[in-house]
Amino acid sequence: MDLMVELFFRGLIVNFFGRNARYLFYKIIGKPKSIEYLTADKTKDNYEALSQHILNVIVGLIVFIGLSFLGAYLVYSEVIGLI
Repeated sequence: MDLMVELFFRGLIVNFFGRNARYLFYKIIGKPKSIEYLTADKTKDNYEALSQHILNVIVGLIVFIGLSFLGAYLVYSEVIGLI
């Protein structure tokens, strides 16, 4: 069970939502960063690796929560007749 939670949390939320949202944000504002920079997997600086990971976690959670609320709103708004 712990493996499933770890795969979901790290794989989907952190690596997919967090990294890709930050990548798109930097690309939109005109300062593109590489995916390797945003993951910081091959860096020798532990501080940089930890800071990139924490930022990916925070952004990933925000994006995941926002998409969850959007999905719930779209599903339940038809049920109660808002849309």
